[in-house]
Amino acid sequence: MLKEYGSWSVLIVAFLIGVGVSRTFSWAVLPLFLALASLINSKQALMKWLRRSGDRIALGVFLGQVVLGAVILLLLFAGDVPRLLWLLIIPAAYLLSNKIAGEHFILTELLGFTLLGLAAVLAKFLLTNGLDVRLFVGVSLYFTAGVFKIKAVLLKKMQYRVLTVLYIIAAVYAYHRFHIAFLILLPLVENIATAITLYKVRLQTTGWIEVAKSIAVLGLFIAYY
Repeated sequence: MLKEYGSWSVLIVAFLIGVGVSRTFSWAVLPLFLALASLINSKQALMKWLRRSGDRIALGVFLGQVVLGAVILLLLFAGDVPRLLWLLIIPAAYLLSNKIAGEHFILTELLGFTLLGLAAVLAKFLLTNGLDVRLFVGVSLYFTAGVFKIKAVLLKKMQYRVLTVLYIIAAVYAYHRFHIAFLILLPLVENIATAITLYKVRLQTTGWIEVAKSIAVLGLFIAYY
């Protein structure tokens, strides 16, 4: 099982955002979440296979989870699959970056959070049959902002502290261009405070802060998107 709790929380919140902004519901979202969870969880086996070339068990587990997720998606979307094929660019770019530069390279991490943001798009597409690029931009920009905050906290380098602030400013501009309410980005004020002050709190407290921010952004998306 993938033990990256941050990835699981982003997947769950992004998925719930997609369901929430759809203003409708279908039980079909449950197998959709199962498919997405299976695909995300396959990363654990993939990493083991990449680190230990020739590990057939890891490769088998990876392929099994990918096939399971892909089959469920094909059954759910059926004739709409051609409309979604362009989304494969993102997982392909993530895998390529992971293979070439490693999972902790900043581009890989940005692509990883962008990939998780697709959960919102697929959930809304299933419920409304509308491919919402604006939602993808909004969700992805919010969650990828956390990459720079993490780098700033762990590395304590001025370049990442500055990038944290600049990225959020760029996100605000992008929200404006895509006609998305600025208020949704309000939880990122904490990212700016962290980048400026590098204030220290216990790891458990940091976790609860991120949980609170996720719940807040979920509510803000539902209320203002």
